[in-house]
Amino acid sequence: MKKALYKVIYDDIYLKIQDGTYTTGDLLPSEMELEQMYKASRTPVRQALKKLENDGYIYRLQGKGSFVSNISETERWTMTTGFGSQYSKEWRKISAKTLSLGYIQSKEYARELNLPTDSNIIHLSRIRYFNGEPLVYMEHYIKPVVPISVFEKDYNFVSAVGKLIKEELNIEFSHIEEEMEAVVANENLSKRLNVPIRFPLLEIKRFSYHNGNLIDLNIYHVRTDVWKYKIRFEG
Repeated sequence: MKKALYKVIYDDIYLKIQDGTYTTGDLLPSEMELEQMYKASRTPVRQALKKLENDGYIYRLQGKGSFVSNISETERWTMTTGFGSQYSKEWRKISAKTLSLGYIQSKEYARELNLPTDSNIIHLSRIRYFNGEPLVYMEHYIKPVVPISVFEKDYNFVSAVGKLIKEELNIEFSHIEEEMEAVVANENLSKRLNVPIRFPLLEIKRFSYHNGNLIDLNIYHVRTDVWKYKIRFEG
């Protein structure tokens, strides 16, 4: 079934708000410019803007135009982790809980982080929930250039680790790489995610870098029965 034109316009503007093309306070193109951009008449453009306004993504000022609202960082997070297609419009149902936080020594992760093998590495384990159900089990291995106190202020923080690091230390990840593979739940993952042992899961390793230095290695396991990985790229 072909998508209505106003919905095409809505979805495109919505995704541009989520990926940062349009940021808080930005003035959107005028109705006339949107008509030209989407090769549409005024009616579907106005329908799309009205829905964006009703959903809280933009606000409109008479005689000035449409502006991007102050979208929560929680909602913006959903678009950078493959959650966008399923959960971005239901981000208020997402919650998280820290299970453990401390220092460990690991030759394997010290090598990954380019540290001496006897280094103390921050280990942070968390669960992210959707509508109260465990969805993602995450283990972070973080270079100790980041003070552990960054993660002690709120054990139930929902936003990404990178956001906290940026806010506290002004360190922003310059690029992120991911590797993924299909795995089955062992006893620990079965308990964390409330699934049977040998249940199919998606294992994703996320490498977050600042100026070429790996800062955070995040290994997370995702329930495949309630989450589908989807990323949209635009050229």
